[in-house]
Amino acid sequence: MRPIGCFLVALVASFPANAPRARGQSPQNVVVSYPSKSITSFPILDTARRKGFFQQQGLNVNLVYMRGGLDIKAVVTGDADFGTATTTAITAFLAGAPVKIVCSYNSHVDQVLYSQSKYRTIAQLKGQPIGSVNPGGLVDMLLRRVLLAGGLNPDRDVVLLGMGGTPERYQALKAGNIAASMLSSPHSFRAEKDGFYKLAATRDYVDVSGTAVVAHAERMKKQPDMVKKFIRASLRSMAYMRENKAETVQMIMHEFAMDQEIATMAYSQLMDLLSPEGRMRLDAFQIMIDFGRAAQKIDRPVNANQLIDSALLEDVLREGAAKR
Repeated sequence: MRPIGCFLVALVASFPANAPRARGQSPQNVVVSYPSKSITSFPILDTARRKGFFQQQGLNVNLVYMRGGLDIKAVVTGDADFGTATTTAITAFLAGAPVKIVCSYNSHVDQVLYSQSKYRTIAQLKGQPIGSVNPGGLVDMLLRRVLLAGGLNPDRDVVLLGMGGTPERYQALKAGNIAASMLSSPHSFRAEKDGFYKLAATRDYVDVSGTAVVAHAERMKKQPDMVKKFIRASLRSMAYMRENKAETVQMIMHEFAMDQEIATMAYSQLMDLLSPEGRMRLDAFQIMIDFGRAAQKIDRPVNANQLIDSALLEDVLREGAAKR
């Protein structure tokens, strides 16, 4: 088994660019599945690849798009070495899949509820269609929490529409087909610019973690050094992005087809969401596990410690601190 990414922190700048492969040794091929080209995670992997941080660790990383559900299934079957879909990983874990979260990319989720400008409170959405995703998924669960806090029953007072990804929901909002929708960056910034009203940031209601790195439990046991190399390269990537704002903004503009204003806003959002040192917030993952238990009607208690394994991340951080 091979490894994948983790990240961030100031002290990461001290990580040596070494852990080099022996002279003449071929790099290790690594497949990373991702369910969407998210502004909060894809730049981390892309920067590590473009700037050679993975290669310095002796890794040849191939990023492969796999739609939601297939990405984690590929991790379970061994067709992908690592995945970056937290919600589907938790769903799979609760169903008995031997997966582990090895580090966190985002300490928080950037989902925001935007409405047509005439709606200024959540209560005013009563009876209106609202764009969501799949029932029981993270976005749907967060939206339901926000609606409940605003005094609405999600099953009775509004019409929740499963509309696919953020781009589709944003287009439906622009077309006037829905009264409101959950959006993430960069579409949340575009909505702000286009005059839609920001009703609620989910982080103010329920604070869960965003993108994390998922691996098969056996892969971690059999190739721990490879996992650590990937973590180390990813931490270097995050440090580089923090220290090179202008270049990172240009990369975001190119990869996500944004103008400079929106890309700069997206960069600031990304920096705000990053998990310090790649560490996992147990309380945040516990909330997500409890969401999943409710959706799957699982009565038995499940502790976040059963899903999270930070041992290799902590090894990398200790090694980095020792070599400063």
